[in-house]
Amino acid sequence: MVIALIHWKIEPDRVEEFLEFWQKKAVVQDRSGLVGEFLSEVGDAGEFPWVTWDLADREGVYRSYVNVGLWRNADDFHHQIARYFNDDTAPESFESERRVRAILRPLHWRVGYAELPIQDSGGTL
Repeated sequence: MVIALIHWKIEPDRVEEFLEFWQKKAVVQDRSGLVGEFLSEVGDAGEFPWVTWDLADREGVYRSYVNVGLWRNADDFHHQIARYFNDDTAPESFESERRVRAILRPLHWRVGYAELPIQDSGGTL
């Protein structure tokens, strides 16, 4: 399994455009190797004071979103998503800065009793 992290920095006045892009244009066509993918807002440090990784919004500069994708293996991720990455082109119009990416390879894990959601969130293709 691999975990793909993508930190998006979105123009504050273009958030809806980005969310529409993520839900309807950045579609995973073949989900056979996808365990789950989650686009998340960054939690407020006031609400979660123990957070030490600063991914917070920059007031008036960008809003932060983090995409976490769990994939069966790196080949599945590459075939469905990463092969389209091209950092030689301009960032998307809604990006304040180019997104940054990381791939994590789990060394050890624990499995809990809670389950992943069983369907997509509303409006997501």
